Amino acid sequence: MLDTLDIAVSIANGEDSECPLVHVNRAFETLTGYRRQEILGRSCRLLQPQSVDQHAIDIIRRAIRQHRPVTVTLETRRKDGSLFWNELSLSSFTDIRGHHYLIGIQRDISERVRAHRQMELTEAVFRNTHDGILVTDADKNIIDINPAFTDLTGYTRHEVLGHKPSLLSSGKHDRAFYQHMFATVAEQGYWSGDIWNTRKDGSQLIENATISAIHDDQGQVINYVAVFRDITQRRLNQSRLERLASYDPLTGLFNREHFSILLERQLENLEFTRTGLAILFLDLDDFKPINDTYGHASGDELLIEISRRLKRLMRSNDLTARFGGDEFVIALTGLGTADKAAKVSGKILDDITAPFALDNGDAVQVSVSIGITFTNDHQVGAAALIDAADSAMYDAKQQGKNCIAHAPTVHTIDTSQDVYQQVKQAFDTGQIELFFQPILNLDNGRIVGAEALARWRHPTQGILGPRHFMHLITHSSLSLPYGEWLIEEAGRVAARCHLAHHPLYIGINLSQDHIETGTFLDTLAATYQRHAFQAPFLSLEVLESTHFHDLDLAANLLQEARELGAMIALDDFGSGISSITYASQLPLSTVKVDRIATCYVETRRDRHQFLSGIVAMSHAMQRQVLAEGVESAGQLNALRTLGCDLAQGFHIAPPMPESEFMARYVLSSDAGTTS
Repeated sequence: MLDTLDIAVSIANGEDSECPLVHVNRAFETLTGYRRQEILGRSCRLLQPQSVDQHAIDIIRRAIRQHRPVTVTLETRRKDGSLFWNELSLSSFTDIRGHHYLIGIQRDISERVRAHRQMELTEAVFRNTHDGILVTDADKNIIDINPAFTDLTGYTRHEVLGHKPSLLSSGKHDRAFYQHMFATVAEQGYWSGDIWNTRKDGSQLIENATISAIHDDQGQVINYVAVFRDITQRRLNQSRLERLASYDPLTGLFNREHFSILLERQLENLEFTRTGLAILFLDLDDFKPINDTYGHASGDELLIEISRRLKRLMRSNDLTARFGGDEFVIALTGLGTADKAAKVSGKILDDITAPFALDNGDAVQVSVSIGITFTNDHQVGAAALIDAADSAMYDAKQQGKNCIAHAPTVHTIDTSQDVYQQVKQAFDTGQIELFFQPILNLDNGRIVGAEALARWRHPTQGILGPRHFMHLITHSSLSLPYGEWLIEEAGRVAARCHLAHHPLYIGINLSQDHIETGTFLDTLAATYQRHAFQAPFLSLEVLESTHFHDLDLAANLLQEARELGAMIALDDFGSGISSITYASQLPLSTVKVDRIATCYVETRRDRHQFLSGIVAMSHAMQRQVLAEGVESAGQLNALRTLGCDLAQGFHIAPPMPESEFMARYVLSSDAGTTS
């Protein structure tokens, strides 16, 4: 009769501690893979796997002792070694002869166990994931949420059940947005994107969400599930970074890079508008004394107010930018001639020269020099146009304060006669080269380094100093390539010195742009590795007048440079109030005393005392002191008496070409001395 049953049945001898099997039915054979003759007389423990569930075994043993039925779920091993989840119902009976037996009914419930475990896992994920989950019915009524939903929105389960998801709506999306969303869900089965919602407390919540439709077996929608994560901070950070990439953080005006991009677009439009465009390049005349007298905070206050005045004067389609420091650039669009630009420049002069009241109550006044260039040629490049206006601004400076100067207009801007193009060609063809001015160690009288100074070996005008070209390089697209070249050239020359067993270092000047962008670090690292330097080979010089937007960032970047084999020097130390700040916060190796202080050291008591204080303070901060502009033996002796460490100037040696420097101070028999 047992063989007719579809469920597995086994009978074991309950009087034997091993519980040997005395009968099994066909369903048992099918379930376990054992034939009757293989298993009868053997212990039922044969079916137990190695990793036996001891808790289930203890329950069974206790039930047997107490002669009561029991049902347990445990893993069971088939003949082929495979495992299945067995729902074992065990009971005992005694026959008419008084023999005790155990009857086992066994069912394979593996699928049920797997389904249950899957359900438990799903529930655990639902409850413990950090992503918010919202479930609605087919009519979009909320029927469940997970704890993360409450954490992210502030709404509890009780507060949202039965409501529509529109409870979270911020009002930033129109009806068409949601219609498109659910049309996509209907067509593709899901929608993914960003949604602006509102938390319970009214604060903004930006979500990255995926909304999916759940269908029954007939294909009908029975639920919608939304899974979302909070990306509010990420989006705000992204917006902040995008703004930093386009705008000057102090004034809110466009920065140099974004202004140049917008200017290129305006120039392209000239082909179709048939109008002209003017560039005004502004440089404040008396800004540095105000910065030095009242401090950078007041200087920033002044720059912000100037920015406001400029914006008030400009039209909505004009472009206004701060290029750094006290330089501003304006693009006036839609002009017929340059006359309009001159009129606007006149208004700017009048407006800028009006007194400013600082927060401390002091009134200050500045003037401005303006360079103007005009074009109606859409083929003119933005860089060339800006550089032409920059050159005109320098002409205005030469005329005196509060002046306007015009650059040659239109067609001369991109011809071979244009100064910018000449400088660019000079740089590209190697006409720009480095001269080297030796640096003397005052303790032992030996040359320990040199400052690299750029010169233009002009094909017709001979050697030209930096005033003829450097402002065009530092204010144009040549700036970063020049900085890379400068580091590589200084590294090459330092390597020649090191190979000749004279480990001299080379000092170079890096612009604010080079430092703040951090682009110089890769070039510095590559140069250091290429030449396998064992000692510092480079001194990066930072001007005291540099106005870093983020001093902590600059300090970190310069510290990285020190770790890559560079020394850091503060140039023109003592020329402004930034000296103390920079000396204490930047990772300096050296402070370079301004030549104005040096030239009076032997004749003016106040300058002598001033330098004495600088030396004492610098040494207290573990910085060396290098005096620039030494032009006499008397100055050199006075500096040595004060304890100054290093010196350079025409009395020691003038700047000279690389070949002469190498011959005199590296390759000669008395190399390293000033003789």
